[in-house]
Amino acid sequence: MRLAVTILLCGLALLLPADALALADPLVGQQWNLSMVESGAAHAVATGVGAKIAMVDTGVLASHPDLQDPRFQQGYDFVDNDPIPEDGNGHGTHVLGIAGANEGNGIGVASVAPGATILPVRVLGDDGSGSLEDVVRGIDFAVAQGADVINLSLGGDAVLGPLDGFNAAIDRALNAGRIVVAAAGNDAMPVCAQPSGQGRLLCVGAVDRRGMHSSFSNYGFGLGLVAPGGSGQPFAGENVLSTYDDGAYREIAGTSQAAPHVSGVAALLVQKGIRGQAAVQRILASAVDVGLSGPDPVFGAGVVNARQALGLPPPAGGATTSQATDTSPPVVSLARRARIRTVLRRGIRVRCRAPGAGRCRVSGYRGGRRVAAGSVRLSIGRTAVAVARVNGRGRTLLRRALRQRRRVTLRVRVTLPGAPGQTRSLTLLP
Repeated sequence: MRLAVTILLCGLALLLPADALALADPLVGQQWNLSMVESGAAHAVATGVGAKIAMVDTGVLASHPDLQDPRFQQGYDFVDNDPIPEDGNGHGTHVLGIAGANEGNGIGVASVAPGATILPVRVLGDDGSGSLEDVVRGIDFAVAQGADVINLSLGGDAVLGPLDGFNAAIDRALNAGRIVVAAAGNDAMPVCAQPSGQGRLLCVGAVDRRGMHSSFSNYGFGLGLVAPGGSGQPFAGENVLSTYDDGAYREIAGTSQAAPHVSGVAALLVQKGIRGQAAVQRILASAVDVGLSGPDPVFGAGVVNARQALGLPPPAGGATTSQATDTSPPVVSLARRARIRTVLRRGIRVRCRAPGAGRCRVSGYRGGRRVAAGSVRLSIGRTAVAVARVNGRGRTLLRRALRQRRRVTLRVRVTLPGAPGQTRSLTLLP
């Protein structure tokens, strides 16, 4: 029986020319995703040299100008059963570029692990679908070829029948000491699309450029952590920029795009001799905690961070990469009480100041669910007011409390650049 699978692909946003000429990588300034995971800081000690990442996907455009290097291996095509995994969809080329596009070559984009060996394995056709048999063969092939990391940016939403063979292939890879990274899914469902692996597989959800949960991303059961995946909004700069199968560059959103950030960080750890489940645990332990304190259903362990995974200190003053700092103490100030009507109308207002430039992010939670969110950009040492607007779930909650004349207590989580996150209690009165 041939069982269908499809890729996890969200919307395209824009097309950019491939022939931009500049020193270094001319499009790196548009790669907010790399800044978020701090891969540039990590490259001071590791670029993934000696590590091999298998991209089990739709193949690769081997002629792309940003993918020209002997470290890009030939791989195999299990759809056409030949040794040329040519990408006729674009998804595989995009995902591959996030993990390992060339860096510092004066062309296009940079990547998380620009020194890693990349093994493209085509298991999905040009329409983005394929058979579970081919996926299983692709995973086993990756193990046989010595891949240290196996990236699965594909999903089972169109799977027909049991997944025993697929689960067994993942277990074989994990038992062989390989790191398996899978996209959580784009169905906004409370479960990882790849729940196999008995907790050893890294299931990756998505956040947008503001560090907020991507609306399309799966969450909840089986989620390991999150990484940049974009918002899905059709505006320049909202989604993840990478290589594409027309030789150019394109922004795409999806948990498919989040997963290769984690695979790239895994390759950096492999270069430093940290492999298998030791690398998995290091990635989870070093993720930047967001949302509720500690692991939570929306963000898992937090946002993957290459610098912290390698144990590197933050820039002077504790700010994030490339941010200047000062010695001012961080400030988080919000009222302990507020009126429900005021919050419905004006949101939750928090005064923020931090030692580094960046964003003050505020989220309000009730019973583990986010009911308000917002952020404000901070200048170094300057105070600004962040406003967390109430979302649909929050409006329903607060309007019901108002009708019933009862108070509501929210947990307000505030994250600042260069400072520990803080959680406060806010009581809302009718």
